[in-house]
Amino acid sequence: MTVAADSVEEDGRSGWLPTPNVVRAVSVALVTMSVGVLGRRADLVILVLPLAVVAAWSMATRPRHAPSVRTTLGPTALPEGSALTFTAFVSVPAGAPDVAIVLASDPFFDPVDGTWTLCADAGPDAGSVTLAAPIAARRWGRYRTGAAVPAVTGIFGGFRHSFRPIGETEVVVLPGKESFASRTGMPHPRGIVGANRSPRRGQGNDFAAIRPYGPGDRLARVNWAVSTRTATLQVSEMHADLDTAVTLVVDAFHDLGSTGGVGGAASSLDTAVRATTALAEHYLRAGERVGLLVLGASDVPPLTARSGQAQLRRIQDGLARIVPGTVRGGEDDATGALLARLQPGGVVLLLTPVISASALNRAYALARFGHTVLIIDTLPPAALTAGRLTAEDLAAIAPFTNPRAIPTTRLAWRIRLLEREGQLQRVRASGIPVVPWRGPGSLDEVLRQLQRRARAPRVARR
Repeated sequence: MTVAADSVEEDGRSGWLPTPNVVRAVSVALVTMSVGVLGRRADLVILVLPLAVVAAWSMATRPRHAPSVRTTLGPTALPEGSALTFTAFVSVPAGAPDVAIVLASDPFFDPVDGTWTLCADAGPDAGSVTLAAPIAARRWGRYRTGAAVPAVTGIFGGFRHSFRPIGETEVVVLPGKESFASRTGMPHPRGIVGANRSPRRGQGNDFAAIRPYGPGDRLARVNWAVSTRTATLQVSEMHADLDTAVTLVVDAFHDLGSTGGVGGAASSLDTAVRATTALAEHYLRAGERVGLLVLGASDVPPLTARSGQAQLRRIQDGLARIVPGTVRGGEDDATGALLARLQPGGVVLLLTPVISASALNRAYALARFGHTVLIIDTLPPAALTAGRLTAEDLAAIAPFTNPRAIPTTRLAWRIRLLEREGQLQRVRASGIPVVPWRGPGSLDEVLRQLQRRARAPRVARR
């Protein structure tokens, strides 16, 4: 995207204004030389003569044409931790050697060179200057950044041409992914084709049984060893390999904990978003169909379960739109209606800090309707010990304005943790597993338990 800054070029000199330096030099020179001449003080005249020369030279070499600037900021969509580049193309007239651009700072963007100010020497002749600043994006989300104020200064800093501020550009920072890998399949595969072993028979790779040959059986499936012993054709029957609909549900009602971007502290929502990206990439590569649903945030459209790498980009775009706690009245009801339309037998992974009662109620409802529900706890481990939290970390969980409220806030958070532990016990007692997110292998054991449970008879309300 290109943003142009307009410059006024009415009579060739408009826009060039004297700087405080030249104003002070002229004022001091006039006053001192007047006192020196009237008081017959040659030493004062000689002392102020360099200032007079500099002021006269600055005015004589005042640029006669207005400069122009054109800026670009890109890419406007980039992964978390990558860098975008702010580039300015400045055309300067003769007599304007100094070019400077000051960029507006942003808490989640860091200049790679360590400074938000760009400077260049264009030389005494007319020409063009290119200034570039790589800027690292430290946290996922949608931002408006790139605001800047360029300025061109004449010889000795006597005159300056200031442009109108350059506007901001919308930048989408896609969430990075946590490290994740799993060798465990999914329970209840009911799709068309995939990598999961289905309970029903079909064209697959896992052996199921030996049965007599029938119409439609392929000769490649004939088990000649058994056929020789029984004197009748016998075929090997296989389990079908199917895919599973995996719905990733992100609890965005609250964002608890400090956030420091890539390489820094991670809040509960940071962990949930990055874990969701890792889970989506893993299961999409495994051939599963993956969907996304965000609770507690507005303007994040739900994504139905689909396969393919294009779905990963859709999921990342949806996650980048999350603004926690912005849900409106009717949207939560719409989310409930969407969850009710999910086909029973799918797998629902709910990523939540287990603080919101609304998210837990959704998990109970999904489990009652026959879904395999797994709750992934995203609360930062440091938040589990209320007594060790610093004042800054405590404020990131339960904001307060008066420092005297720190003991009361710490006590309230300790009580909330006790209530949370009771909620977790009730969730586990209802048959919904809860596992903290710890990266690779976090879900393997619980998925194996869910696979064993899937083979047993179960009662579900339809």
